Amino acid sequence: MLACVAGCFFAAMPVRAAVITVSSGTISIDTQGQSVNAIELHLSFDPGKVAVTGVYDGGSIIDFWVEPPSVSNASHTIDLAGIIPGGLTTSDGRIASFTAVPAGPGGIPASFGTVSAKVLLNDGKGTPATVAVVSTPFVPGTQTSSPPVPDITPPDPFVPQIGRDPAVFGGAWFVAFSTTDPQSGINHYEIMEGSDTVWHAAVSPYRLSDQSLSSNIYIRAVDNAGNFRIVELPAAHPRTGAPAADRIAVFIAACAILWIGIFAIVWMWTRRRH
Repeated sequence: MLACVAGCFFAAMPVRAAVITVSSGTISIDTQGQSVNAIELHLSFDPGKVAVTGVYDGGSIIDFWVEPPSVSNASHTIDLAGIIPGGLTTSDGRIASFTAVPAGPGGIPASFGTVSAKVLLNDGKGTPATVAVVSTPFVPGTQTSSPPVPDITPPDPFVPQIGRDPAVFGGAWFVAFSTTDPQSGINHYEIMEGSDTVWHAAVSPYRLSDQSLSSNIYIRAVDNAGNFRIVELPAAHPRTGAPAADRIAVFIAACAILWIGIFAIVWMWTRRRH
């Protein structure tokens, strides 16, 4: 049994806080030597001082976005959430970047408030890390977060996955996809199935229209500079034989040829009789 004489004390174990810094045009994180695998952040701003014109994920440490970086000038927030499979330890990891302009006369310093922030440790348990958010005042319009050179490179290659889960779309077949763009960031995705000729805006996971999986699937990732990459997934269960419409067309053509042949024979036989 341990005894403590008067004057003895116990020192609390130091708690390392992951530090998210919001500075002029950039949102970054210092994990303080800890490996983290998920980040969720919601920032607020004063619409009387600043208008955020764009949020970008180019060069982000995030591999897969659950909620891609976005700005709402209605609720006056910047919102994002993403994961880093395998975890990451960094002292200055870029999460996202943004551009902003003065909402008023200009020259008035602005900063962001924190609505909520969550960082999960890469410990296999999803343990929340202690988080501190530091927002450095800046003058809107003076930050430079755009890529230094024009982005002419398409998004990175990616491999979509087809899956089905009772908890997703009621068990219907879906396709999941994600990629990154190191320079300007991903703007959006589009999808096209089978013989469709129209690209449809899509987010992952996407419920497939063709639940028989008999159509090819095309996914287009578009970055913020307009570059794109198209990935094709061959049909898992290709149709055998010609489509119904093609079979009908062949049948009609065969009938027409047959009737032309019969007419020719009758015409020649009639001429010989006369």
